[in-house]
Amino acid sequence: MITLEAYGIRTYNGVETKLALELRGLSTDTKPTDYFAGYAIRNGSVFVEIDTAKLYMFDEEHKEWKAWEEA
Repeated sequence: MITLEAYGIRTYNGVETKLALELRGLSTDTKPTDYFAGYAIRNGSVFVEIDTAKLYMFDEEHKEWKAWEEA
């Protein structure tokens, strides 16, 4: 089961900008690539696997989740 942990909207000069999502779920969950709970998956959205502690960031241009690796 995937949970929406955080979502935000920033307003600047009266214009709303939708921000990236922060999602949490299991490694066996299918990571969404378009929408989750009615919100668009935006570039830089984050998915945390709660059973493996792996972190993924969304590449909106290629519609894929990329594993985050420490340098």
